[in-house]
Amino acid sequence: MEPRAEELQNLLEVVSEGKRVWEATFDAIVDPVLIVSKDFRIKRANLAAALAVDLHVRDLIGKRCYEIFAKQDAPCVSCPMLAGRSTASPDRERLQPFPDGRQYMASSFPILGKAGVDLDMTVLQYQDDRAIRKLEEQLLQKEKMAALGLFASGIAHDINNPLAGVLAFAQLAMQDVDPGSQIYQDLKEIEASALRCKKIVENILQFARPTSKDDRVNVDVGKLFEKVLPALLVQWKDSEFKVDIELTGLPAVSAVASKLEQVFTNILANAFQSLKAGGVIRVRGGDNDEFVYLEISDNGEGIDPKHLQKIFDPYFTTKGKSGGTGLGLPICYNIIREHGGKIEVKSRPGKGSLFTVYLPKGEPA
Repeated sequence: MEPRAEELQNLLEVVSEGKRVWEATFDAIVDPVLIVSKDFRIKRANLAAALAVDLHVRDLIGKRCYEIFAKQDAPCVSCPMLAGRSTASPDRERLQPFPDGRQYMASSFPILGKAGVDLDMTVLQYQDDRAIRKLEEQLLQKEKMAALGLFASGIAHDINNPLAGVLAFAQLAMQDVDPGSQIYQDLKEIEASALRCKKIVENILQFARPTSKDDRVNVDVGKLFEKVLPALLVQWKDSEFKVDIELTGLPAVSAVASKLEQVFTNILANAFQSLKAGGVIRVRGGDNDEFVYLEISDNGEGIDPKHLQKIFDPYFTTKGKSGGTGLGLPICYNIIREHGGKIEVKSRPGKGSLFTVYLPKGEPA
């Protein structure tokens, strides 16, 4: 082969390889990305864009983006292409929900040639707005937990000391009083109230004592439920219910066992409280590459949709005079987050609730 021809062949290979790398990079982007013309016609689309509308990439080419991607008859009201068209500069806008319920944050990046020449092409990137909002909610929840932890560490010591005195003197006085007298009953009520306050302070302190990774060991969640359940069954022994637990063969999780006991006790206690006569609580488990997950479901009263976003907020409770402190589920959330896991909840009023707890797998034996 002549030197000139060989040089051209090498150049062709370099260009072809660059094209393959560009296409692979374009398709590797997990967010939908389109390259569109000024009249909104799609010139290129990545795999994520095709998956979002359940079509093949070739079926998007030449179509207008608002018709094929947004499934609308006109450009999106807050399309960033419209906002940035006059200045030929990048822009970012939150789009109104599409007719099928999808929600996106859209960014536009005009493609310019040499000397700023407009090439009649714009890159449109779509980010799932629901995922963004979920991350914002998680960040807000973490800030609430951090604020409560700071509050707890500041006042718990000052509350515990006088509380211990009240409890001790009430118990001493009970020793010198006839158990059948009214004074004894009053002292018993003081003792019960002091113990309840002590428990509330202990719950608050959970926020001020983060779990260290060094404190964690391999924990068998099946055995943990065997330890937690008997006390709850005794507490609700007069109720009519069924408990169905199937947790055999699950890998161990990396956790502090005592804190997990608190998590599952709180979730199960809420499930028992929501049951009607003949109700059923089911516990199922499974695992994936990273987590062991536990599904705790009941067919009780369920949770009102307007309350569902607040159940992990400190001091939020719907139990009213029945004694809810509004700390049970926030403590569960905080413990699971500290362990590197997550908790999700689904519920329908009158149908019941499903709590799913994800916990990191333990170390191989």
